[in-house]
Amino acid sequence: MKSLFRYIITKTIAHKAHKYLKDNNTKVIAITGSIGKTSTKEAVYAILKDRFNVYRSTKGFNTEIGLSLSILQESESGFSSISSWFNILKRIFFEKKDIYQTMILEMGADQPGDIKKLIKIAKPSVSIITNISPVHLEKGQFKDIEDISKEKSTLIKNLSHKNLAILNYDNPSISKMETHAKKITYGTGDDVMLKAKSVKASNKDIKFIVNYKPTNEEVEFTIPVLGKFQIYVLLPAIAVGLSFGMSLEECAESLKKLTPPQGRMTPIEGINKSMIIDSSYNASPETVRKALDLLNELKGERKIAALGTMNELGETSREAHLEIGKKAVNIANIIIAVGPEASIIKEGAVSAGMKESDIYTFFNSEEAGDFLKEKLEKGDLILVKGSQNKVRMERLIKIIMKNPEHASKLLCRQGEVWDKIN
Repeated sequence: MKSLFRYIITKTIAHKAHKYLKDNNTKVIAITGSIGKTSTKEAVYAILKDRFNVYRSTKGFNTEIGLSLSILQESESGFSSISSWFNILKRIFFEKKDIYQTMILEMGADQPGDIKKLIKIAKPSVSIITNISPVHLEKGQFKDIEDISKEKSTLIKNLSHKNLAILNYDNPSISKMETHAKKITYGTGDDVMLKAKSVKASNKDIKFIVNYKPTNEEVEFTIPVLGKFQIYVLLPAIAVGLSFGMSLEECAESLKKLTPPQGRMTPIEGINKSMIIDSSYNASPETVRKALDLLNELKGERKIAALGTMNELGETSREAHLEIGKKAVNIANIIIAVGPEASIIKEGAVSAGMKESDIYTFFNSEEAGDFLKEKLEKGDLILVKGSQNKVRMERLIKIIMKNPEHASKLLCRQGEVWDKIN
């Protein structure tokens, strides 16, 4: 019964979403990739919002249901509540929606065929592919990284020569993709059209120079986000701005107002004058490596890596967690490992030479938070990173943040519905 109800809801709101876009001739900017979709969406929105009639969901909606909810300007899913879905459907059918010329939409893929379903709902004029990396490798998902790449490339395969593909050419899988559309390639290599160079990161922002090869323009950017890797979020947004007729200078000015989405490398004040880097939204081997690199780049009296299990890695899971444990040894003074794979993270760290007395393992994030709360000292810098399902590292942050009463505004997955979900 539940599966039938979900099917009816999915198809109903997908039809309404497709009709909205068609009736209003709304241009779609679609973003896919193994990582970075929501952050890129926010950066594109920051570029365009003051000059164009543009919409984006504040949530990380990227599934068939989520995409439709985004288009129909709904801020929450009904989850498994029939009454919640009834209220959503009532608004969708009987309340007038605002009209937007452009919508910025995320398109995720957990298994082959997902992107095809999404572009049937929302055919893009501009498609961005941020990254291809080994995620969603459990049984029934993808076989390997080539399988993932094939799926993500669906977003650009059917674009016409009038459309635009914005592609991360520092990623080998993406640089091999083919499309009939016009292209703006970005990265740090000499063969890209939009290049970032002289990248410098601090505890407050990132500075870099952007060169746009077709015009040989160069402009310096200073953006209030953490980590050198953020150029892969910012460059595709700049490419969108250029395609909309903006100058590099205008893009640089717009990005000064960028606010990172919740749980994606957000700085939060911790207790005892500590500082938290909140990257609790999700985790994959590549994003954890980048987060640890950021922890290494930033200044702190003592550095603590609170690392939760990385989900959906299939047969690669053990090796991936061992690798993360080994990498953290050269960066963190203390490791807090949380979740089903915590012992494997510890095993990797010990094998790389870290003392067992500096590694603490916990089954859930609340236990880890209660422990860490008693350990934090002035000047500590704490990286918090982990997957969503059954890990939920934002719960650890809520315990150690200076102002937990602000959790609903600062942390991901807050509210009564999320409180009931593991």
